[in-house]
Amino acid sequence: MRVKPNKRLFDLKRRLEPFRGVFLFITIVLIAHISWKISFHTGIENKEYSNRILTKNSSSSVIANIKGKVWRGIGVGDVDCQNKDCRYISFFNNNVTTKFVPWTEKTALASFWVVNLVCRQPLSLLNYVDSSSDKNIESRTLLSFDRLRGPAINIIWGCTGVKQLYILFLVILFSRGIWWKRFIYFLMGSLVLLLFNVMRISIITLFIKSYPESFEILHDILFKYLFYGLIFLLWLLWEEKFSGKNFIK
Repeated sequence: MRVKPNKRLFDLKRRLEPFRGVFLFITIVLIAHISWKISFHTGIENKEYSNRILTKNSSSSVIANIKGKVWRGIGVGDVDCQNKDCRYISFFNNNVTTKFVPWTEKTALASFWVVNLVCRQPLSLLNYVDSSSDKNIESRTLLSFDRLRGPAINIIWGCTGVKQLYILFLVILFSRGIWWKRFIYFLMGSLVLLLFNVMRISIITLFIKSYPESFEILHDILFKYLFYGLIFLLWLLWEEKFSGKNFIK
């Protein structure tokens, strides 16, 4: 006896139903990531672009090509790749650097106090602007154990966790539940992400003192995916525990 195609489709849909929320979560995270990359442009990307054109591999990334086409399509113009300041950040070619520099410095300050007071490790916090070159002005916020002579971490706007807050916002926005509950939960989740971010920077800073080669593994792999894992756990907690309950009396 042959099974009808519509019945097979129904069975497949029924089996995948428990994973519907997970698929939706992954879709929202991907959309958030792509929209973020398209909307913003940073000085770090400028440096990567400059490094590429000085090597044989001068091809730009897929996201960079899409960003350029989108910006030109909506009338914003070409992406500004001239500013070499690592703090530089633009939103559709509108310079918003000054909006995020204080946030960057406060994030660095919080990690500075954790390492110094909690872990009792002498650490320097350096904010400076190097204007020795008219074309390449550099402004940095550094966490250093030896005041520029030893391993140091340059805290940029991407270190603030603002992208992760944006992802959490979209995830909670498209989740089920009463809007004011979702808003309060987003604020609570944002606090968790910000605290985790400070802990992340502090741990990486401590490790590079003795193991500077561990930076890429900790920063680009371990804590990157732990960050996304934490967002997933916050979403899962909302879906399983709070979305349908009056958890605020």
